Amino acid sequence: MSSPIDHLSRAHQLLASGQLDEARIYLEELLRQDPENPDLLYNLGLCYVDLGQLDKGRELLHRCLQLAPGHSHACVALALGYQRAGDLLRAKEYTMQALAADPRNPVALKNLGAILGKEGDSLRALYYLRRSFEIDPLDPQTVYGLAFAYMELGDMGPAQKHFQAVLEMEAPEELRSLARDGLRKIAARELKARGPRMDAVFYLLDAMRLFRGKSLQEIQEITFEIGMLGKYGLDINDPQETHVLRALPGRVFSALQLICIMYAGFKRIEPGMDIGVELGEEWGMAESLGGEENESRNLDNE
Repeated sequence: MSSPIDHLSRAHQLLASGQLDEARIYLEELLRQDPENPDLLYNLGLCYVDLGQLDKGRELLHRCLQLAPGHSHACVALALGYQRAGDLLRAKEYTMQALAADPRNPVALKNLGAILGKEGDSLRALYYLRRSFEIDPLDPQTVYGLAFAYMELGDMGPAQKHFQAVLEMEAPEELRSLARDGLRKIAARELKARGPRMDAVFYLLDAMRLFRGKSLQEIQEITFEIGMLGKYGLDINDPQETHVLRALPGRVFSALQLICIMYAGFKRIEPGMDIGVELGEEWGMAESLGGEENESRNLDNE
């Protein structure tokens, strides 16, 4: 016959593997046997929060804190329950309570940084995220939060470094996708920081030539393929990075070339669409040169 210790060990194994509903069954039975146990209340409360049953989870976590007011992890879990319900004020309150009980709780520090970031206080967000990172440098959410805070403050070097670090970690795909978006935004800012790029002007002009005479379906095929590539990152500041396209076999393209082709493609497909890189000035120059080419062809045909 299994002992309560065996049941608790099994519950922790199930929680660690993400089998929340199975873990809940064990924890509920253990709590039935020991209803005043703060750690059981904490684990079951957090389990319910992660299952999306926020009211039930918060009720159990409040009971935990009534029995053990200094339970830092329960404060963090309760803050998470309120944050997921959209109540940032109470989420912040319980996160601060967690830090009062344990100033070095890395999850509380990370979560406070995230809350401050949502409030638009990027400087203080960075402060708490750095403190969390010093304690737990391998947490991908902390590393992503650091990158985002640095980017919001305009310090692109550390932002780029931390976004790249997320991609090199065992991070959830959703977080990796956000990191790639961050790297694209940094590349786009750097693209425009130096004024118009003449290489982009001529790549756009080449794209105009490429699409001349092609059907809308052919343009969509090329453009959407580049869009899918872009989800995995295109470093437009690295001329050594090259790609091939199924829709245009036999050719090799730099990342900037692909972005310019996609930009020109969307000018035909959906002119007002924001693709995340502003090339309006370069597009205007390319259009002007395209007009010159048309005039020259007309003269040659006369």
